[in-house]
Amino acid sequence: MRTRITIFVVLVASLATAAVASEATVFDRIADDFEAIRQALLDDSTEGTAEHARSIAAAAADLEADFNAAAAGVALDDADAVSALLDEVETRARSLADADGLAEARQALASLTQPLVRWHRLVQGPKPVVAYCPMEKKAWLQPDEAIGNPYDPTMLRCGEVVQR
Repeated sequence: MRTRITIFVVLVASLATAAVASEATVFDRIADDFEAIRQALLDDSTEGTAEHARSIAAAAADLEADFNAAAAGVALDDADAVSALLDEVETRARSLADADGLAEARQALASLTQPLVRWHRLVQGPKPVVAYCPMEKKAWLQPDEAIGNPYDPTMLRCGEVVQR
């Protein structure tokens, strides 16, 4: 009987650990919204960008209000560094949400990318890559290594992965 109880307890603990490990971090959710914005800009559109930018701002504000390193996707040693970035992420995401037109949205995305790249360096586990266009002198996040430059529709493939 004890053996069954022990096995049951170990199984429940393993499942709970797996559920927590597979849970998306705030950085993951922000990266998903960022990707939706990037995809719109790749299509030379701003459709949905304001909503996704507001979602990024809200996620940063919520994390800042109740900071947790695991929720941020970083080690405890990096918690202060990420916590210090959240106000900047929120402010720049709100600027992107308020952007008027493609040119302003692209510029605001480049501004938002800066604190996200600093956060990205500290994220543990799977994460998007950081790409950089030397012609535009701007970086962005993307889910894989196939370059999709959101800053200039004539240079969609201009850039390289600079951080994994």
